[in-house]
Amino acid sequence: MNTSFVYNSSILHFDSFPGSISGTSLTSTAFVEDPTNRTTRDGAQVEVPTSGSGIGNVFINSRWLFKLSGLYNLPYDVNVSAFYNARQGYPFERVVQGPSRANGAGIPLLLLDTIGDNRLPNYQNLDFHVERPVKVGTARFIPSLDVFNVGNSNTVQAIRGTQNASNANNIQAVVAPRVVRFGVRVNW
Repeated sequence: MNTSFVYNSSILHFDSFPGSISGTSLTSTAFVEDPTNRTTRDGAQVEVPTSGSGIGNVFINSRWLFKLSGLYNLPYDVNVSAFYNARQGYPFERVVQGPSRANGAGIPLLLLDTIGDNRLPNYQNLDFHVERPVKVGTARFIPSLDVFNVGNSNTVQAIRGTQNASNANNIQAVVAPRVVRFGVRVNW
């Protein structure tokens, strides 16, 4: 069995002069950012945007995370195992899109809330595995059954946050539905 619990609170603090972050030697010439949301972000939770998923508005930040996994060997060499994972919901950033800036400076997104004040629902998931090895001659067959998302939860993982868009607050992603997988591994 293996378990862990983590509690974390990462807060972003800006110094009183523009262009620097507390505890660093960054100056306004070395640290370039859009200052639009600086007052909203100061003293708020640090969020890290995901990349590569194609969703684009998922921000990693959970203050707590709990994991529990284990395996038990039943009679007749039947192995059962499970993995439970729970965490606080990620921040939901509600924004209003401003008008396009001159000289190609981009389109500002104005935060409506302090980061971490609004969050997606807490996430919980349970996966289950059972297997029983069978030896035939010199070969070892291991038939198995896996059930992913045992509770078939449909926890929201992303919501469209641009409040002045036609798709504002539409659900963008949910946890994948329950999946059952049968398989056989062969060892020679």
